[in-house]
Amino acid sequence: MLNVHHSSNSLNVSQASLLADLVTVAGVSNVMTKPSQQQSYVQGAIEASADNVLAVVTPDSLVTLWRVINLCAAADTIIIAQAANTGLTGGSTPYGEYDRPLVVISMQSLRGVHLLNEATELIALPAATLQQLESTLAPLGREPHSVLGSSCVGASVIGGICNSSGGMLVQRGPAYTEMSLFARRNASGQFELINHLGVDLGTHPEEMLENLEAGTFKENLDSANSKACTNHQYQHKVRDCEADTPARFNNDPNGLYEASGSAGKVIIFAVRVATFAKPTQEQTFYISTNDADTLTTLRQQWLKSALNLPVLAEYMHKDYNDITMRYGRDTCLSMRKLPASKIGELYRLQTKIGYYLDKWRLPQTLPDRVLQMASVFMPPSLPKPLAKQSQAYRYHLIIKVANGCDNGKGNDDGNDSASHQHIAAAQAFLQLHMQQHEGALHLCTEQEAQALLVFRSAATAAMFRYHNLNHTEFGELLSTDIALPRNAVDWDESLPNHLQERVSKTFYLGHFFCHVMHQDYLLHPEVDSKKFKDDILAFYDQRHIEYPAEHNVGHVYTAKPALHSFYKKLDPTNSLNPGIGQTEKWKNWQSSPIKEK
Repeated sequence: MLNVHHSSNSLNVSQASLLADLVTVAGVSNVMTKPSQQQSYVQGAIEASADNVLAVVTPDSLVTLWRVINLCAAADTIIIAQAANTGLTGGSTPYGEYDRPLVVISMQSLRGVHLLNEATELIALPAATLQQLESTLAPLGREPHSVLGSSCVGASVIGGICNSSGGMLVQRGPAYTEMSLFARRNASGQFELINHLGVDLGTHPEEMLENLEAGTFKENLDSANSKACTNHQYQHKVRDCEADTPARFNNDPNGLYEASGSAGKVIIFAVRVATFAKPTQEQTFYISTNDADTLTTLRQQWLKSALNLPVLAEYMHKDYNDITMRYGRDTCLSMRKLPASKIGELYRLQTKIGYYLDKWRLPQTLPDRVLQMASVFMPPSLPKPLAKQSQAYRYHLIIKVANGCDNGKGNDDGNDSASHQHIAAAQAFLQLHMQQHEGALHLCTEQEAQALLVFRSAATAAMFRYHNLNHTEFGELLSTDIALPRNAVDWDESLPNHLQERVSKTFYLGHFFCHVMHQDYLLHPEVDSKKFKDDILAFYDQRHIEYPAEHNVGHVYTAKPALHSFYKKLDPTNSLNPGIGQTEKWKNWQSSPIKEK
């Protein structure tokens, strides 16, 4: 018997029938209707309304997922598909009002990875995480497209593809593939299963999905060779530091292809992506200076030189260092000691605790206060030499270089004798550069390198903690995600007076060689955050900055015309994640809800 939260008066016959059918197909334990059960699925990084959610469904097989989406289509119900729910712009959670009942489908039980071509490629199922890929590939000397920060919080492979996520790794560019298996709801409201994986799965949808999940298929090499499963152009693009356009950003039409950039407008069952040769040797450098031009010229000269691109080049301002040192201790410790799966569980637990705190009218800051008090007994966020350097200078750059690493196409260039000189060449370049400029250059030990990269990955969580615990001193926190033109030299932002007077503090970090910056503004109390956001985006427009850069539009940013058109083509009835990118929410992309006769 179905036990639902919704009262009998709140459900019409078709909705009650759909819930009963979902339970029959997915199982009663996998259909959640109580707010306490749904909380971690309907609440993301931004505050959202969940009043329209009929159910959260967690299918336990690809065939079940197929049956669930077809039930929802027959009932003319909105679907929001969700992988790991680690996004920062709310793109896989409900937001605001809708004109139809809504079902959230969480893919968290649909993990699985199939290696192809001696592990140079793989097929990832909906809930396969970057951390799962790292564990699978490490013994084979390979690694996934994205590592570090995204993998620490349990981000999914498909989530990265859907959102064209970029991340820290300079050589690889945004997550991208032209090879996927997805269900598209056509103009007549029916789901079509489209196989562009380059493998023969059969002909009937359920047969195809059973074969995919079991890994019983053969590669179709002719099909595979005609499509790309990574971004092959990015290395050339990022090196062009004279170009007046950004290297990567979410509204870039060149990054949109079926599953890639789809943001939930199709149901993705699997993607085929490249893997990358794991470096044989790595060296991390910590560069600090009080002169912004020192980093500006370093970036330009490196990108124009014959030096191999670094593995990463991460920028942090001293102000961000300060709060991460103080408010990031527990996050740094958990990232160093716990596997990503446990960290993901902690995030979900925190969301659930937040639900009960709100229900019992207790302070939402209570968990942060407890953790912050406990953190004083934890190890410092950085080893002493790095901590001292991080406090002594204003601008900081973490650069990692490698020998025997991939060339951006998933191939190992270790057979090239020059590949074993990359670290030596980079070190010589940096030492000469810092001799000619003011600042410090520190060659990190392996332990220092790990601590430094965890420190960088923990920074955003430290910022949220800082704001939560000091919210009485500030107004709202506005975070932006921007892509500067490749030829821009004004990365050390100076706000005009009409903006600066509304800001209490600014905090900056970013992916420096890619010129992607994450900027946080703590506003003064009583400042209208919506008006400030409009004004700061207008300021970005004047500087020819694109936004968002890599966190995708979610419910925070507007999808520009090319992206808007892409969404409409993928989802002609506007039934999957409607409203994404502040687009129309209504059925068939109407400008207002259709009134029932």
